[in-house]
Amino acid sequence: MKIGDLVKITRASLGIPEGSMGLIVNTRKSDPNAYGESYFIHEIDMCGIPKRQGGNRRYLERDLVVVE
Repeated sequence: MKIGDLVKITRASLGIPEGSMGLIVNTRKSDPNAYGESYFIHEIDMCGIPKRQGGNRRYLERDLVVVE
């Protein structure tokens, strides 16, 4: 996954139903946890969700699927 990819959300959250679509606008790698594992955190600009309802949302890579 990279910036500019269109993705589908696979995990529902407050105000964002499962299956919603969005565009990756930023990506960063988390600091290692206690087990030394790092994760990619993607910032998603949600399609059809007004900015006043939270703006961009952050999701882990495991909660996203790239739309081809």
